[in-house]
Amino acid sequence: MSKNFILIMSLLASAPLQAAVILQYHHIGPDMPAITSTSIEAFEQHLAYLAGSGLEIVSLSEIVAHPERQTPQRVAITFDDAYDNIYLNAVPRLKARGWPFTVFVSTEYIDRKGFISWDQLRDIEAADGLVANHSHSHMHMLRKRTGESKPAWLNRLRKDIKKAQVLLDKNLKNPRPYFAYPYGEFDPDILTLIEDMGFTGFGQQSGAVGPLSLLTALPRFPLSGAYEDLETFITKVHTRALPVNVNPDSPLITTNPPTLVLEFPEPANLPLDSLACYGPGGKTTLINVAPGVFEATNQTRLPIGRSRYNCTMPAGQPGEFYWFSQLWIQKNPDGSWYSEP
Repeated sequence: MSKNFILIMSLLASAPLQAAVILQYHHIGPDMPAITSTSIEAFEQHLAYLAGSGLEIVSLSEIVAHPERQTPQRVAITFDDAYDNIYLNAVPRLKARGWPFTVFVSTEYIDRKGFISWDQLRDIEAADGLVANHSHSHMHMLRKRTGESKPAWLNRLRKDIKKAQVLLDKNLKNPRPYFAYPYGEFDPDILTLIEDMGFTGFGQQSGAVGPLSLLTALPRFPLSGAYEDLETFITKVHTRALPVNVNPDSPLITTNPPTLVLEFPEPANLPLDSLACYGPGGKTTLINVAPGVFEATNQTRLPIGRSRYNCTMPAGQPGEFYWFSQLWIQKNPDGSWYSEP
């Protein structure tokens, strides 16, 4: 156990608890893709810390119903893709503690090898777990087909999401009207679609939930691969939402490096001189362009694929931070999509 770990625990023990944090996992177990896997050992460390932290472990529906409630600090646990190792390795550990959780399911894969079955999903519901929509086919929602018009593209997405919901409604008792974006990808048109369909939306951009968060794009902290270590986990579960207006533009990069605009509607009494944003390679250039308005631009071009700017600021107590994340997507130089599993 490192000195930094002990320091973080001691500092946060007396820190004010004022936010809601949603955790996101994929695989729980060994022998899985490293980038989307959390080891059983790390997952148990996360649960042990939560058990002794004084944080309130709540159902996702509690955060959806009251995103503005700031005290006490709340944590919700979610899983994407419904791999069978979630049922085998995570669900028993959560049931033993009596903790709520949510599994987002891509229905095309149910009952396939390596994925949860319908019977297991019904068992999850019986254990007070929530099951929700992760699309039918787990498609890249931003990727239009060749020659596909905007109306045709949005209609295709709507049909895929609706197909998943019909199957969930048919086979389960109480699937929730929540939607987790495959790959965490969305843009303003997709957010409008999800709102029109009556869903609350969840991304994979990191950060806490606060009064200014969008109910169509609530942030979650991914905890797979390089992000599973305990010290990082502790910092994340104690974060607050950076109090900025959330007006998401398309993540598709048109000018590389892109510029993120951060607008603080109530900048008074915030330590804005300590605001910092980080992109691939380190700190971004941060310019205060107007009272309470900042522009963050990476110092180098962003790579092909998905990347993020993470913006943080001290939140009152040492070791506690405000946090906001912006997804960026850079296509290939010729405008084509990069390959991805």
